[in-house]
Amino acid sequence: MRWDTALTVLLEYGFALAMLASAALDLRSRRLPNWLNLAVAMGFLPWAWSTGLPWSDAAIHLVVGAMVLAVGFGLFATGVIGGGDAKLGAAVALWIGFSFELLRFFIVMALAGGVLAIFALIWQAAAHQRLTRALPYGVAIGVAGLDYLFRHSEAACVFSGC
Repeated sequence: MRWDTALTVLLEYGFALAMLASAALDLRSRRLPNWLNLAVAMGFLPWAWSTGLPWSDAAIHLVVGAMVLAVGFGLFATGVIGGGDAKLGAAVALWIGFSFELLRFFIVMALAGGVLAIFALIWQAAAHQRLTRALPYGVAIGVAGLDYLFRHSEAACVFSGC
């Protein structure tokens, strides 16, 4: 394995670990720490370099991340999602860039959020209590991020032999 491929795989494993951590942390505390969101975002540049992504394409990825962050902050300002969710969604979008994969990311995230809401409603009915905390949407973002990663990564090829 070449060193740049090894770096790519290492960064992609880090991305996967961050998606798992975001789900676990959001489930536990309903908070996504800034250091985690920043780590996902900062991992993009060395990953782009190690994959040979042209810098013009990397710039488009940066614009996409900024646009998703702007929309996310709008949703945060209206109370629809949390600030950590907005930042994590933008950090993941940074890795995906402007493609139909970004649409798939949002669809998978929405479906995972719907499943999460159904489980929350079932729990609420079983416990005979109203939910007092917001849904941990970092779980849905993590699921959608892993969906993207497992379909488009060098790390997935280590196991499947792409």
